[in-house]
Amino acid sequence: MKGLKILIVVIILIVIIAGAVMLVKENGAKEENVFTIGLDDSYPPMGFRNEKNEIVGFDIDIANAVCEKLGMKLKLQQITWASKEDELDSGSIDCIWNGFAYNEDRAAKMTLTEPYIKGEMYFLLRNGSTIKNQEELKGKKIGVQSGSIQAQDLENSEFGKNVEMIEYRDNLTACMDLEAGGVDAVFCSNIIGNYIITDKKKDYITIPSVGITTSKGSVVAFKKGNTELRDKIQNALYELKEEGKLTEISEKWFGKDMVIVK
Repeated sequence: MKGLKILIVVIILIVIIAGAVMLVKENGAKEENVFTIGLDDSYPPMGFRNEKNEIVGFDIDIANAVCEKLGMKLKLQQITWASKEDELDSGSIDCIWNGFAYNEDRAAKMTLTEPYIKGEMYFLLRNGSTIKNQEELKGKKIGVQSGSIQAQDLENSEFGKNVEMIEYRDNLTACMDLEAGGVDAVFCSNIIGNYIITDKKKDYITIPSVGITTSKGSVVAFKKGNTELRDKIQNALYELKEEGKLTEISEKWFGKDMVIVK
């Protein structure tokens, strides 16, 4: 009888523990050793969906290499770029990793890695445009991705006071409106612009930007104070650079080594 009572108690405990585990999962607790990155899945070549609807890109390859080195499982979570900081603060993602550019404001609000790749900012114009330089864009409509560093820099610049800034969900949509005549130019990184020109076979005109950009390059962003996870990712990037893996990934996507990890 005593043995039966013990068995009953054990069964009850198992049921209680199993129920607690299920409750934790239902309430959205994260799996152990899963690294969840938040990204815009329409931001080629950093992170985007291919013809098979798979999320691929330069940043995805690097994140996979980092997770492989650290023995972590990578989870890709599509987010609305304009609310990326809220996603990070809520804990629904571990980091923002998708062509996320450094500036002082972001450094004050989040914990960042060192920049790992740097592009230049420029304007895309449709073929046939008679505009030759940035000065001639004054009084024109400029398309930018909502929530992007380009939108922030343009809005805060002296030049930005002289244009009408139109925000879009992503750069591809902005370029579609550029072709339709909705805007006169799109302000973006040449990393993104060059990929769109090459991959989509577009004959856009490009002109350099002057006195607008504040970014030092793309970084991985973590919730403010999460230096432990940041340092793990940063050290993995150092090792991957030393091993030549980052150069290999860069040459795959850009045809050259654009990585600036020291």
